[in-house]
Amino acid sequence: MKKIILDTDIGDDVDDALALAFALLCGEIELVGVTTVFRDTARRAELACCVLDALGRGDVPVYAGLGKPLFDNASKGRAAIETHRPRQMEAIRQYPGPSRPADGRAVDFIVDTLMGSDGDIMLVPIGPLTNIAAALTLEPRLSQKTTICLMGGCAGQMRTEWNILCDPEAAHVVFGAGAPITMVGLDVTEKCRLNTAQVGAIGRVDRPVNRLCFDLIQLWRKDSGREHPVLHDPLAVAMVFDPSFCGTRSGAIHVETHSDRLNGATVPIRSGNAEANAEVCVDVDSARFVNYFVNTLTS
Repeated sequence: MKKIILDTDIGDDVDDALALAFALLCGEIELVGVTTVFRDTARRAELACCVLDALGRGDVPVYAGLGKPLFDNASKGRAAIETHRPRQMEAIRQYPGPSRPADGRAVDFIVDTLMGSDGDIMLVPIGPLTNIAAALTLEPRLSQKTTICLMGGCAGQMRTEWNILCDPEAAHVVFGAGAPITMVGLDVTEKCRLNTAQVGAIGRVDRPVNRLCFDLIQLWRKDSGREHPVLHDPLAVAMVFDPSFCGTRSGAIHVETHSDRLNGATVPIRSGNAEANAEVCVDVDSARFVNYFVNTLTS
């Protein structure tokens, strides 16, 4: 069993909630805790508790984390970030449960848990990297106590990805901290999409977590205008226990923090003198992964 702390901006794209359910249903992961990040982290923590209660796992602690980026520098993406609101919070009212977020701060939980461990707990950030960067800054020794498998970035094209764009400075800190990183970027995640039949199959299973996930998908569809969820975050979770889902290549990733047009871009450095700081996913067996995901949520 792989031990992880899942750091999430649950409540925006529905893949965060799906990733949380997948982590506990796959039978391969011990979820040590959940931390929330970006904007209204207290409400996000409540939504994470709803998902955990639907899974019968209210024992997993949930901590609200940092809502603002490390530095509030102006950027072309800032207006979109500031007006962004979580999409699926209606589920908190529809699916009330007994669990509540834990007292205390997410960054302290991350630092204390990892420093008290045997180095066997992985960080799995599937949102902006603010909490992770703050923890690594507060306790630099964390880079020797953990590995990181993150959903974010894009190495195959010169484009920005939401999680990195929301706090490029935090991403710059994380990629420069020295902890081993697996980067699961848009290059591969965009190839992992549920179709209508697969969404229906998940919704037909008569258990609380499936009803909740199906309703969250409907809320996401209504708000986003999109039909088929992309499994960005569940793929990062899957890479924790089965790295064969993706092909990877060692690379040196630079996070751009000064360009308005490309702020937050994860740029591969081709120079022979650049030291690799990540295992970058470059291809994915998408059919095998999507089938595995659906089977996990319907078995």
